[in-house]
Amino acid sequence: MSQDVEIEISKLLHSSFSGGTAVSMTDLSRMWSLEMQWFSPDSALSLARSLHSTGWLVGSPDSLEPCSSIPDHPPEMGWRPFLSRFEEMPEAPDTDVENETSTPEDNIAEKNEGGESSGLGIPTARMASIVSSMSGLDRREVIRRAERKRRALGPVSVEIAILLLAREQNLDLRELIGLLD
Repeated sequence: MSQDVEIEISKLLHSSFSGGTAVSMTDLSRMWSLEMQWFSPDSALSLARSLHSTGWLVGSPDSLEPCSSIPDHPPEMGWRPFLSRFEEMPEAPDTDVENETSTPEDNIAEKNEGGESSGLGIPTARMASIVSSMSGLDRREVIRRAERKRRALGPVSVEIAILLLAREQNLDLRELIGLLD
């Protein structure tokens, strides 16, 4: 049963944080309750607090991210979390104590190493950089807008959200689409 709960939590966090951007506890509970309509507002906030206290979410309540040791289980189409399973909250697997005590500034510095800002993969980070230079928007603003678009649309990858943002900016998408291959 614990393995099922861990997979369910992994799917929940994958769908909530696929772009690597930190989110406040209130924004996370608002997304789960109002945007996704998975939980009531009180249940969503309680779940976010529980995930934070058990190590699944790390950082301060104003800047939460999933812990680094979470296995990647992308949710299948039409997936919804089962609230009843979250009554027994297991500890996060191999919780990294150093990551829990680090500040948001430390996390940003770690993620900026190697050219992968905001925890994005290299193709996604490259797409964000290209859209930034073509549109005149700051790279962080491109990522923020893409994350917001991704959350609003549901199970959409960050790459597709960046493409939609580029289209809204009337940019030429050929170079960006070539990065998806």
